[in-house]
Amino acid sequence: MRAMEMLMQKNILQSKRVGSDYIRNTIFYGLVGILFTGFGFSQLRFLGLQAAVYLMIGLALLYAAVANYSESRKYK
Repeated sequence: MRAMEMLMQKNILQSKRVGSDYIRNTIFYGLVGILFTGFGFSQLRFLGLQAAVYLMIGLALLYAAVANYSESRKYK
């Protein structure tokens, strides 16, 4: 019984850490996604298709940020 309680406490502590990891990833992906999207959008008329690639990378990173945020809500 004691081992079961220790295992439950360990799982609770790990789930709190997982939530903060998701939030940290959300912030990173969001900031980098904004930078890539902004750069791609601003250079679209100068670089053409190459800027569109940056734009798509930025949008994918923003999607990853939203996905990480929604996943972090499960661990609150």
